[in-house]
Amino acid sequence: MRNIKFSLIAVLAMGTISNMPLYSAETLQDSLVNGKFSGEFRFLYAGGTNSKIAATNPVNNSNVGSGAIELNYISAPFYGFELGIGFESGHDFGFHDYDGSSEDDARNSVSATHLHNFFLKYTYSKSSLIVGRQTIKLPLLMNSGAFPIEDYFEAATFVTKDIPDTLLNVAVVSKWYKRYGSDATSSVVQQDIHYDDPLYSIYIKNNSIPNLTLDGQYLSTNEETNDGDAPILVSGGFDQYYVRGDYKLPTALPMTFGIMYGGADFDNTGEEDASFYGVKLGLALEKVKFDLAYTSVDDDHDYPSTLGHVPDAVLYTAMLTNQAITAGTDTISLQADIDFGVKGLKTIAKVAHFEQSDTGMANSAIRLDESDEVNLDIKYSFDGVLKGFSTRLYMGYSDYDVDGVSDDFTYARLYLSYKF
Repeated sequence: MRNIKFSLIAVLAMGTISNMPLYSAETLQDSLVNGKFSGEFRFLYAGGTNSKIAATNPVNNSNVGSGAIELNYISAPFYGFELGIGFESGHDFGFHDYDGSSEDDARNSVSATHLHNFFLKYTYSKSSLIVGRQTIKLPLLMNSGAFPIEDYFEAATFVTKDIPDTLLNVAVVSKWYKRYGSDATSSVVQQDIHYDDPLYSIYIKNNSIPNLTLDGQYLSTNEETNDGDAPILVSGGFDQYYVRGDYKLPTALPMTFGIMYGGADFDNTGEEDASFYGVKLGLALEKVKFDLAYTSVDDDHDYPSTLGHVPDAVLYTAMLTNQAITAGTDTISLQADIDFGVKGLKTIAKVAHFEQSDTGMANSAIRLDESDEVNLDIKYSFDGVLKGFSTRLYMGYSDYDVDGVSDDFTYARLYLSYKF
């Protein structure tokens, strides 16, 4: 299997090299001098109430804030090649009283500087090959942008749109650098992961059938050490996958129907394989777009989730606090994207109900039993003299009834960002 994977990467890379342009009008000096700089200032405050429910532990009782600056440079193309360099530096505001009850204190209080981008990129036609430190945004392999300091990967990534109506992304990852940096604690989920046996990913998206979008991803590693991803820590490797389809229905009102299926095969002894499925129905009215969704995860074990601290990224029913990806969880959600007619304003309201089986709770570290959550996500991007400045208020309220204990929980994140 490993030889097949390496052969696939080699064929794709050779296909790119064989199409190299024969000449370039630019000099190397011109390429470096005419490169482009960009950057961003990011600030985040996260606050949560004190709850007795274990499911809220990652964000329970949080009161922490930090900021970060990101600076990026990419050279102008030189015979199809570009050099990318990027730094990110975080600073803890220091106004919190850490009592050890919230993971937010570790992941939103990083004072460290990282060389998070350092890659060589080659582009020809609609294809590119990127080798080095880089950010990756895929459903099952993703840099987490939830906090000011972001994860990044050491990887080789091949992306092409040269196949008609198709996007293909193939990645080989040798290291996962986690956002905690030098402030990492002893927790395995905060330590950088070096893959002695690389992690492989292939993602495909196709629009060749009118009104139908198909996509899917396969992720695999035989790494023997702990992979350190939430919500379950997997050792011994795993294979992970999903397929999804979204169809625009031929109705008078704009409607869409989506369906997905995914799962994971664990290599280590004692870990049962896991699978999930989901369906979604969307309806667009003049000012509001509704999405009604249902997802179900089997009892066998926790699904290892999106690699990169984004557990629910692939699910229709993803919420701010509770994770619908845990074993034995059935979730139904209703989302409303509301257009208030204000330029730059995006408002999303979402409510979800969770039910988790006894077997699922026994097989997972998270006990949801029966719970509800309401989210409100408000984003606003400024124009004019404040162009590049944006804000986001992402907040949620959850109500729990777990093991005879009833409680509620409120959590919010306030983001400020300026891109230049």
